[in-house]
Amino acid sequence: MGKAGRILRAVEMPRSLARRAFRIALFLALLASLLARGDTETIEIDVDGLDRTALVHVPEGVAPGERLPLILAFHGSALNGRTMEEITGFSDLADREGFVVVYPNGSGPSGVLSWNAGSCCSFALERNIDDLAFVDALLDTLIERYPVDTTRIYATGFSNGGMLTYALAIETPERFAAIAVVSGAMFASQGPADEPLPVLIIHGTDDAVIPYVGGWGALRTLSGKTEPALPAAEAAAFWIAKNGCKDVAISTTSERNAQIRRYSGCRDDTDVVFITLLEGPHGWPVIADNPDTFLLSEDAVSIFSGMTDGEIPWDLFEIGLDATQTIWEFFEAHGRR
Repeated sequence: MGKAGRILRAVEMPRSLARRAFRIALFLALLASLLARGDTETIEIDVDGLDRTALVHVPEGVAPGERLPLILAFHGSALNGRTMEEITGFSDLADREGFVVVYPNGSGPSGVLSWNAGSCCSFALERNIDDLAFVDALLDTLIERYPVDTTRIYATGFSNGGMLTYALAIETPERFAAIAVVSGAMFASQGPADEPLPVLIIHGTDDAVIPYVGGWGALRTLSGKTEPALPAAEAAAFWIAKNGCKDVAISTTSERNAQIRRYSGCRDDTDVVFITLLEGPHGWPVIADNPDTFLLSEDAVSIFSGMTDGEIPWDLFEIGLDATQTIWEFFEAHGRR
């Protein structure tokens, strides 16, 4: 090998080592990321002679004596705790932000589960399952077994799970620091609530299952509803009045197809946030479902113009709304005194 070849070889070897070192570093980073993820386990408790279950996800690296916020995430009718975990991505967020998230399972055959929220739904309603008692017993168990901060316990739910979340807020508000409901419903037979509570509501105007404007909606027979849902705005008004908030929103912002009304000046800082998703369907909003090519229909543009005095902030329509992140940020700002 000539002198030039020896010099080239001397240059290539460090580059080769550098590439190998980079691959090793990348592998170790990925491994560390995997190891940092918490595990999701299933627990079982007896409630009134029934075996009830829930999926519990605790992030890794909890220090001895440390107490973490707890989120109960209730699935919709015909779903279950595992699908709620997959749909929302709360477990990944819990690993990053440091909170415990629990996905309780409703009642029903073959993983097609529901909750008894008083006026809905399906199996749980038909058999008069006491889901309020289940949640009460579940919270006691979680506080006993896991590193839970009892001043930072939250509830959120989708659809039928949102109905149960409202019921919990009305019947047992002392157990929660705040609630959030996505595509859920309140009913005229509910209330009044015993005490104020911070509330976040997310609802789409094109929700056919639980209509934004209220009513029976699709799947009435299948769900077994016993009364029509209140309009989403009336559900918000219920909590605005209960919490003693001002009559008008303190601030209104728009993010893509979302109009966000924030009501503050409420008793004990129990603010209310009401998010309307223009043309939003019955679903859990995630960024992946809001592509950059999103366009509002003429009807939506008309509605949005009315909400913003004719000025549509098109530049904000690239932001999108992630319900999971939005809910966590709302919860993070509230704790029981």
